[in-house]
Amino acid sequence: MTRVRNIRHLLAAGLTLQDVDFFRPCLDGDVTTAPPSPGGIRVAQARLAAIDARLAQQHTIRNRLAAALDSVR
Repeated sequence: MTRVRNIRHLLAAGLTLQDVDFFRPCLDGDVTTAPPSPGGIRVAQARLAAIDARLAQQHTIRNRLAAALDSVR
């Protein structure tokens, strides 16, 4: 049950299943209270960068659509 709870915790934090695979050796412990490892921090930073890049792309698309709508109003 601990393993499932930890996987759910990591997914809820925004990591993917691929990211969670990095934490496999830790999943039977308490990942919510254990100090983060440098590798774990790198995985989380990489995921955050990927999310930020997607958000930037979506913002660009949103602005393009808003401009197109403004031009027809």
